[in-house]
Parts: sequence; structure tokens; C-alpha cells
Amino acid sequence: MKTDPDLPRIVRSWLRTDEHEDASRVLDNVLGLLDATPQRRAWWPARRLPLMNTPIRIAMAVAAVVVVALVVVNLMPRTAAVGGPSSTAVPTAAPSPQPSASLQAVHLTVAGPVSDSPPGLTVQLPPDWQGSGSVAQRGTSSPPAGMAFVVSEVDNTFADPCTHTQLTPKVGPTVADLATALGAIPNTTATAPVQTTIAGHQATYIEIEIPASLPCAPSNFYLWQDSPNGYWWVQGYGETARVWILDVGGRRVTFLAHSYPGSGANAKAEFEAILNSVVFDVPSTQPSTSPAAS
Repeated sequence: MKTDPDLPRIVRSWLRTDEHEDASRVLDNVLGLLDATPQRRAWWPARRLPLMNTPIRIAMAVAAVVVVALVVVNLMPRTAAVGGPSSTAVPTAAPSPQPSASLQAVHLTVAGPVSDSPPGLTVQLPPDWQGSGSVAQRGTSSPPAGMAFVVSEVDNTFADPCTHTQLTPKVGPTVADLATALGAIPNTTATAPVQTTIAGHQATYIEIEIPASLPCAPSNFYLWQDSPNGYWWVQGYGETARVWILDVGGRRVTFLAHSYPGSGANAKAEFEAILNSVVFDVPSTQPSTSPAAS
């Protein structure tokens, strides 16, 4: 957002006397901060997240005008009321304490065929997480301490993840078919599928351990594609890829969560707490059961 070139001129027209030099300096400082505020772009190697700080810059511009207006009012000379004593300033109430940081509701879209209408979902993220598109992450998805997850449909997996040779025939359409295919990815170690619950949906859970070395770079080691040319791959050596597969309104939806030994001992519990907050745009047709535990 560019600062309106007329804004400094208009406000400074209120500040023409020497009496208001301090207010002018306040204006310069605030506008300087607006121009110097960098735009941050959160990213994910497969799909970039859009710019998310435009509302903040708009709020800062409004705050600048309010600050200057308050300074001008406070510096204006006060006159006595006609026929009465001089006015007395009314004490300003102390600002109330700000609430502590809380969960943030973020809307995501299930990655899938580009010609389709993908289902959406709302998830509650902790303050140190951010999300957009199909991805949410805690700072970064990369080792040694990153955490991230993507929500995706799965079109097919790979018989050879490094050469991107797809499985033939394609992975079957059921949740069990996909769990079996993921457990057979070459050069990885996978746990047996476990039945659990995510956000009121019956789910199948599997962990895929990525070793300290691979036949190719992690970014070339593909796990699956959600559509032609829509690939999801390993983020780093020593990664634990946690996968929850569930049926949502007749569509197979998969959560792929990345973490590392440096991500913390509670990484799985943190993922489960976030995923259990999910509300899909398509209502669940399954009865709600107890929270995930596997």
C-alpha cells in the first residue's frame, strides 16, 4: 500500500505554528515507519502463500492520523467558557489490558484437481502458526525444528519417488488403498495403519520415517501427487511424515504433517490438537467420537 501523498500535506496544514513542532515530528516518525515497514511473505516449497499483511498496513495508516489528531488537540490552547470559570480537563481512563494471544481461525482449501471444486475447511491455529491455501506451518517447514502440514487429495503415489515414476496401476480409491500404498514407499520406514478420529471423522493414521540419506535430494523425493503436476515431497532428512487419511463427504482427504527431532517432543500432540479443531465445509456424515488418540 502506498501512503497518500496528500495526507502529510493536509495534516501539516494543521501544524503551521511553532507551537506544534513536536506534533509534526510525531507525524514524520509515524509516516517514516509506514514507508519502512517490510512486507513479509510466508512460503512453502510446493505452493507459495499470498501476502498477509496488507490489513496491518492499512491499520497503521489510520493509526497515524489518529495519533496526530490527538497530539493537535492536546496542544491547542484552552479558553475559558463565556461567563464561567475556565474549563477543567477530564481525566482520561487508563487503557484496559490487552487480551493474551489466542487461537486464530484460518480457512484452507484441500489441494486437488485444478478443474474441480475442492472442499474447504476452517482450522484453529496457535498464534505462532500461519496458514493459507492448502498449507499451515509453524515458522517454517524445514529442519531442524520446523513444523507444517498440508491438506490434500491424493491422485497417485510413486513406485520410484526419485525418478517420479508413478504407481501403475494407480492407487485404489479407498482410505485403506492409500494407507497401503504409502506404507510401501521405497527407502522409507512406515508404521502399520491405525484407526483413529480427526474432527469427528473416522481416520486412518500412518507414520513415515525419512532416513538420514536418500538416493536423491529430499526436494526430489516425491510422496504423492494431488493432480497432474501437483506434487508433494519430503522436506528434509530425518523427517517424520505423519499422515491422517479420512473420508469427507465421499472424498478422500489426507493431512500430511512434517516434523523433525528438533520440533519438540509434543509435535504429534500439537498436530492432533490443531486437526481436531477442523470444521469442513462439507458436514460430516459420521457420528462424532472421542478425540484422536493413537
